[in-house]
Amino acid sequence: GQSVFSAIQRQLAHYSYHVGQIVFIARMLQRENWNSLSIPKGKSQEYNEKKTNQSKKDQHFTDDFMSKP
Repeated sequence: GQSVFSAIQRQLAHYSYHVGQIVFIARMLQRENWNSLSIPKGKSQEYNEKKTNQSKKDQHFTDDFMSKP
């Protein structure tokens, strides 16, 4: 047997593994049309400068994403 906490941890790890597989396949299918799910490789400096130079706003972090068509 295992504790409920251990079972939940195991299941979450299992789900995240499958999500990774799905993302990997989607990336292969999209090739050069793939949009990074985070900061693209080599773009950290550009991202940091953009965020540092932005004025402060009272908004949710998904507002920019959700307003795109």
